[in-house]
Amino acid sequence: MKVSLCTLGCKVNHYESQVLRRLFLDRGDEFVPFGDVCDVCIIHSCTVTEESSRKSRQMMRRARRISPQAVVCVLGCLSQIEPDSLPEADIVLGNRDKTCLPSLVDEYLQSRRPQREVLPIRSHRTFEKMTLVSDERVRATVKIQDGCCNFCAYCIIPYARGPIRSKEISDAVKEVENLVRQGYREIVLTGIHLDSYGKEHGRFSLCDLLERLDVIPNLERIRLGSTEPVMVTPETVKRLKNIKHLYPHFNLSLQSGCTTTLQRMRRRYTAEEYEVGVELLRQAFPDLSLTTDIIVGFPGETEEEFAQTLAFAEKIGFSKINVFPFSPRRGTPAWDMPDPVDPAVKKERCRRLLSLSARLEQRNRERYLGRVLPVLFEQGKNGLYTGTAPNFLSVTVESDLCLTGKILPVQVVRAENGICMGDLQNAEKCGII
Repeated sequence: MKVSLCTLGCKVNHYESQVLRRLFLDRGDEFVPFGDVCDVCIIHSCTVTEESSRKSRQMMRRARRISPQAVVCVLGCLSQIEPDSLPEADIVLGNRDKTCLPSLVDEYLQSRRPQREVLPIRSHRTFEKMTLVSDERVRATVKIQDGCCNFCAYCIIPYARGPIRSKEISDAVKEVENLVRQGYREIVLTGIHLDSYGKEHGRFSLCDLLERLDVIPNLERIRLGSTEPVMVTPETVKRLKNIKHLYPHFNLSLQSGCTTTLQRMRRRYTAEEYEVGVELLRQAFPDLSLTTDIIVGFPGETEEEFAQTLAFAEKIGFSKINVFPFSPRRGTPAWDMPDPVDPAVKKERCRRLLSLSARLEQRNRERYLGRVLPVLFEQGKNGLYTGTAPNFLSVTVESDLCLTGKILPVQVVRAENGICMGDLQNAEKCGII
């Protein structure tokens, strides 16, 4: 059968989609690009905002329009929260037992009866065993954690993903060892709430896993997905500093630089505590690259509160800010909070914060002018190859040789028009010519 797959949302969804892809391939199915005519179309949905829910439904309708006779499967967060709102889907699967999807497709083809397998998630305590065999990119993302118990005012994810569950440390180590044997040199650890890894039973922690991964032969880079400020303690930073393959890039979620706004969001830290954590990281990692996420226009956000966020972001000096205009999600406390911010005001504030981010990004790029950095290269196009340095700096070089998947020394020579250009160093010694 021809199968297409559309993955929306976070890196956890990406990981799970890669696992599902392998399950279908192993039984002889063929994958075609999403949008091509196919026999089975899988939509891995997201529902973190109303907009992401809308897009998930849009992809489902598109799949039905392009392949009217295909088996349309919807799984993930939207189907977990609103399973009865997906009439175009033949198979609806939530966030449990996703690896049973191939067998559900077979059952549907035999009976032609709609399959609805959305099991309760709020009391679910078992981490679903999944193992990534390969990734479509030069780095492999490995899911080690699921669920969240923070219940921030704007977030539906605790209801969609359930309580925290963690992959056994021995299983995570074996999975990474296998990926490294295949040639992957960088591993990105991801989860719904990565900081909570192991906390549900107290037998191991994120630092314990990192220390185990750090001694795997030929693993050159370990990178963390998004983390929370509460993770940054003196004890944790002391251990992180000693993990030699952990690269100094942290996406430390902020959401607002105003403590009053953070309290309305039900975040578990203040702006002042966040700043203390950043200082701890900077002392431990001199080449620290710090990126973050900020929500603009949360209900009740005044001009003064937004000004505090702008000033705080500039003071911290982020390498990049991911800016999200507040989008209310039905089913969360923020859905009907008073004092919503006017859409035009929200748009203008996003523009101002994005402008600040652009300036900070350029300042960060200029820090590395003249430096030689090890760069892991992605696919090239028209003689240009772009890759990432350990600090998550994106660097582009010109080359007639294939650099994909290689980690090579590059001197940063220009930082302009939003990109860093570099010159490849010691090509002969690196064995590429």
